[in-house]
Amino acid sequence: MNNTITTMHTIMFVETSDIEGRLVVGFQLNKENFYRVPKGKIRIARFESMFYPDNNLGYYGDIYMKKFIRKWKKIAKEETQRKKDKINAKIVFKNTICYDMYNQIVEFL
Repeated sequence: MNNTITTMHTIMFVETSDIEGRLVVGFQLNKENFYRVPKGKIRIARFESMFYPDNNLGYYGDIYMKKFIRKWKKIAKEETQRKKDKINAKIVFKNTICYDMYNQIVEFL
């Protein structure tokens, strides 16, 4: 097995209209040049030694972050709704049905 450790680099850059969709790194952002940036989308690139996503060398990290946030929001909303349903079931079924059925319904929710 190959036990070499590769370090991932992260850069922020601006994807301007002339390089859009070509998977190249444009104007690189840092704390010194942040205020004089050309118009475009701010992208985050993750790569090992060079940025070339066609050959699996690097990727746009902001796309993966957006997917992660969408998935996290969906799971958080489902869990919140499930908690609300359990509370409502406890209130509604508290005095109407027997204790065993009540527990099974609440556990199902």
